[in-house]
Amino acid sequence: MKVFVCCLFIIANISNNGKASLESFAPSGTNILFEDTTKNLDKVSCYRPCKFNVKPKRCHYNFKVEPTIQEDGRPAITINGMTPGPPIQACVNDIIVVEVQNNILDQDISIHWHGIEQKGTPYMDGVPMVTQCPIGYGQTFKYAFVATSPGTFFYHADSVSHQSDGVYGPLIINQPQPLEHHSSLYDYDRSAENTLTIGAKFPELLTAKLEDVSKLKPDALIINGDGDVSKIVVMAGFAYRLRFINAIATECPVIVTIEKHEMVVIATDGKPTKPVLARNVELHPGERMDAVVRASEEGGGYWVRVHGTGACTGLGANAMLIYSGFNYTAMLAENQNEYKQESFASDLVVSGQMLESLQDQSHASEVKSVYLGIDRNTVQVKEADLDFRYISDAIPKKPFFPAAFALHENGVVQINKKSFLYPNVPILLRPRDVRQDMYCKVGEEETQVEAQCIQVLDAIEGEVLEIALVNEGFGSNDSYTFHMHGYNMQVISTWQNPKDKPISKEDFQKLSKDGKISRNLQNPPVKDTITVPNKGYTIVRIKIDRGGTWLLECRSCALSSVPAAIMIRVPETIPKAVVDSLPKCGNYRPPDVLLN
Repeated sequence: MKVFVCCLFIIANISNNGKASLESFAPSGTNILFEDTTKNLDKVSCYRPCKFNVKPKRCHYNFKVEPTIQEDGRPAITINGMTPGPPIQACVNDIIVVEVQNNILDQDISIHWHGIEQKGTPYMDGVPMVTQCPIGYGQTFKYAFVATSPGTFFYHADSVSHQSDGVYGPLIINQPQPLEHHSSLYDYDRSAENTLTIGAKFPELLTAKLEDVSKLKPDALIINGDGDVSKIVVMAGFAYRLRFINAIATECPVIVTIEKHEMVVIATDGKPTKPVLARNVELHPGERMDAVVRASEEGGGYWVRVHGTGACTGLGANAMLIYSGFNYTAMLAENQNEYKQESFASDLVVSGQMLESLQDQSHASEVKSVYLGIDRNTVQVKEADLDFRYISDAIPKKPFFPAAFALHENGVVQINKKSFLYPNVPILLRPRDVRQDMYCKVGEEETQVEAQCIQVLDAIEGEVLEIALVNEGFGSNDSYTFHMHGYNMQVISTWQNPKDKPISKEDFQKLSKDGKISRNLQNPPVKDTITVPNKGYTIVRIKIDRGGTWLLECRSCALSSVPAAIMIRVPETIPKAVVDSLPKCGNYRPPDVLLN
């Protein structure tokens, strides 16, 4: 394995055969997106106190993504030799520009900006064959977008394998302190020092494996990388804002606790919430949570413990909460970094979906109801029916079964009994070039004979979608985490069958008809990442207020090599100047499963 990665590393540094990037377009008719308006200001980092009436900065980063051998001898895919990658710190309205160079041999990549709404720049969302062409080996793509909303976010490779191998990092957008809803609860918000980005390490490099990796489990958790133990330095009597990011791509929820200290949760997924006292906080993959901790002890050092659950059960990692002036050498000598299994009382663990939004939500007079049935299904396919070509090259009128269906004896996760298919061209940029027979409308999937299709939910601006994600549980006992690109969701209901019995569409409809579904329409938490419990459901509402093509995806399901996602398509005309300036895919054809 080391020889393989070293070869990739050597070749990657020899060749850089092309550069494809958008150079001159800005949304809303302005011309500042790619124009350096900061003159002599620092281009590398925009971390600074955010102030009113100050010209936004242009925050420029160069990312070189390549295979690396780490200090512990393990291979990883890194950004500028680091995992996590460089932290991005900016203020609201800053322009973030990131040039990503792909130096992974024979691999395509793209970078998704998790939680960023991409207002005015839907083509910068980072989804291959949906919003852009993938970045090929040796190519460079320039991402540029405006930091329109404050909060705790992160970035990661769109590919679950690439993210699991190390391509991720924190992205924090700050705002002037008077605008922070809970600034009165803390004295210090040192987002550069007090952000804990939680990742997982695998025994093998997922990127290098051609076979099924869905059963490969992490063997370690890490906080802010695998170097020295992360330290949060505090002064007695003062309160500090901490930011937690679960940057794990697989189904690995984590529980964070601080020894002898309580926390006050003030935000989830970048959105403020009503303060809640907590001794432990739970984060599912892709979730973020902000909490305030007061240095209430006289002094000393205390462990910040991260405990894995789900696929990470039995794993853990530690950071340190250090009072100023304390000599923590003895703590390290005690080898307290070793994980110890602990149990948690359910009433002491706070999760994002149980929080309440800070402000009451306006009621929608009409909603468009959508049912998404999620389950692991076994697709009956004969070996003679398997086709290893991309669907657009398959024989017309012959049912197409990707090879992945035969590789998984226990089936694959599907939505409404269909698997998502990536388009043959970026659908946001060239919708007319997408083959019409690839589509299937959500709710009408039975009209599509193919096992894979581009599952599209059409919406128009002004609509309110109420989407019921129902984990039916006939084929598995798993919970699933979903991420909504571009939009935030109001989580109005979450329920799990106490009898541990599967729930069908008919069962759900009967519960709804009988008025047995409790909806929080007053102050639901606003999130972009949610979990759908086994044999239960999560109901969300999305207010459609801008155009674009946005993915609602189960990221961890992609480890089964067949995507589980739908596309919410809102009419949007991308200016021809933008389409012409963005990189072209040429004769690129993805395999039957793309970048998963």
